[in-house]
Amino acid sequence: MNRREIVTLLGGACLSAAVLPSRAADGYPARPVKVVVPFTAGGGTDVVARALASGLSEGFGRTFIVENRPGASTVIGSEYVASSPPDGYTLLLASVPHVTNPWLMKALPFDTLKAFAPISLAVQSPFIMVTSPASPVRSLADVLALAKTRRLAFASTGSGTADHLAMELLALDAGISMTHAAYKGTGPALSDVMGGHVDLMFANVVAAAPLVKSGKLRALATSTQQRSPSLPDVPTVAEITGKPFDVSAWAGLLAPAGTDASIVERLGAEVRKALQTKATREALVSNGADPVGSTPAEFRAFIAREMDTWGAIIKKADITTS
Repeated sequence: MNRREIVTLLGGACLSAAVLPSRAADGYPARPVKVVVPFTAGGGTDVVARALASGLSEGFGRTFIVENRPGASTVIGSEYVASSPPDGYTLLLASVPHVTNPWLMKALPFDTLKAFAPISLAVQSPFIMVTSPASPVRSLADVLALAKTRRLAFASTGSGTADHLAMELLALDAGISMTHAAYKGTGPALSDVMGGHVDLMFANVVAAAPLVKSGKLRALATSTQQRSPSLPDVPTVAEITGKPFDVSAWAGLLAPAGTDASIVERLGAEVRKALQTKATREALVSNGADPVGSTPAEFRAFIAREMDTWGAIIKKADITTS
């Protein structure tokens, strides 16, 4: 074989390899997959993660483990995933802080749009304004009236989180001021609301609805345009104030940037499949979450839109956290 024939043969081999689809997803996953939740256990994002992990474990026939890494308004958990090997074995269940932190923090240890590979938008859900059943406040109208006579304190799952920003936006629209108490997750925040240590909060319906139904919390209003199917008797903020108000929570799965596209696509397909199974849907819907499911490309576009939307809200309310 002469030199020309060798070059021709090698060139053909390279061309063939270039057009063949990646086979990185073949045999994936070969070991347990970690789903990182950047909040404490027990909150809305954690509930979604555990339902989704169960569905993915069933679909793949491999274990998907939820690991909580709270702190720094989700930055600790997010940075951990961003710096993990891009092999599909460490994933992030991101939520609204993923798109608000770039507007609120002077510097992040990663580029929000470049450090992750979007997999699928999993759920969307409203926030529910809740207070202690022992509170004299029985409606959002009571909150707005009382806030004009004394400074109320509201809890959140962290500075810059969607529930924090939703309350700041409400206060801005209503012309009132409240004191913000930031927690590391929904669980401890709701605990202090139930105990009357803080007046109220906007809580993810996934975490709050069961507590409302059991009488441990009183629901005052929902944050979306439509009432929540989980709490149909609770009015929306817009109904009470007569002003437009539409804020929702969401959660979606991300992988570190550089993860092979075939793994990302397969994960996305399995997320969508899991969200259609009876067990996973019931686990989510019963807690007020609306299963969505999207392609990686659709989720990437969604994240970009959310960054623009929340950026406008943050600038309007002049909110900073660091």
